[in-house]
Amino acid sequence: MMQSIAVTDLHGNLRLYELTLRIAETWRIASVFITGDLAPSSVYRTTNAGDAVAVQRQFFERELFPLLESFFLRRRHCHIYTIMGNDDRRANEDLLRDFDRSSANFHLVNNTLVELEEARKMRSFFPGDDLPLYVAGYPYVPPGGALVMDWVKYENRVRLCPPDMDPCSDIYEVGVLSVSSPPTTTMADDLSDFPAFLRTCGAPAAWDYDPSRTVHLFHAPPYNTPLDWVAPRGRYEFLRLPDHVGSMEIRRFVERMQPHLVLCGHCHESVVFGDYKTDIGQSRCANPGSQAQTDVLSVIQFNVYRPDDMRQYFIHADQA
Repeated sequence: MMQSIAVTDLHGNLRLYELTLRIAETWRIASVFITGDLAPSSVYRTTNAGDAVAVQRQFFERELFPLLESFFLRRRHCHIYTIMGNDDRRANEDLLRDFDRSSANFHLVNNTLVELEEARKMRSFFPGDDLPLYVAGYPYVPPGGALVMDWVKYENRVRLCPPDMDPCSDIYEVGVLSVSSPPTTTMADDLSDFPAFLRTCGAPAAWDYDPSRTVHLFHAPPYNTPLDWVAPRGRYEFLRLPDHVGSMEIRRFVERMQPHLVLCGHCHESVVFGDYKTDIGQSRCANPGSQAQTDVLSVIQFNVYRPDDMRQYFIHADQA
């Protein structure tokens, strides 16, 4: 079986994108998974949504897409599967979908389900073997401290706000949206019947959904695991701030559905305070972590059919 790699939260660091593709070419990787926060995030210091959208759009059109097109000319058998993250402006989602439609090797799996191309090709060589694998994506995260709300949903109907926000306020009014309307469902709504959610979003392969045969890309990690551990944040007034900031609903989903593999991101430092992998029941879950600010690539290598066989590497762009 050919190998796969996963990275996350590259935040527009083109050196790390180049390094990721160089690794994919050198190691003869079949599938690359990127679990969100694709574009530069420094622009989020401003609340001007138009400026942020334009900066990220320019990154995609002038830097990332040409880089990927050049790579696919050399590595026609490598496929990239990605979701957006909470730092990525949703107004640019159509741009990524257009690139998906124009490229046979790039797959944006926001709220959709696609067949893993490696599995499709293997079935053509071994038609008697039952080897289907799919990839599903869910980019939403629970409310946090950031202002960008494009990919933020309440966990459930309790509508808990971050500790530093007025609990009576609406996070979508306080925060910044690059799209016209906020979400109308919660994460609990979506994940309680994930196949129905995928069909609602227009996923053409949603009827084939089987969690035991699906690689799930979440931007948020499951709650209270080594994958969502952040540095101690002290207290807010009289309230001790949590050291785990992942999603309770994603954790419940994994416990209930037992997916084949869960890949996530969002919490950069979890690999330092926690670990890059953990098991929830029979499901292997992994978060590569991110050190994009120091030009260090955190990358996980694994066999997508046997995800318990997994290793992590830290590679500096200057030393590759």
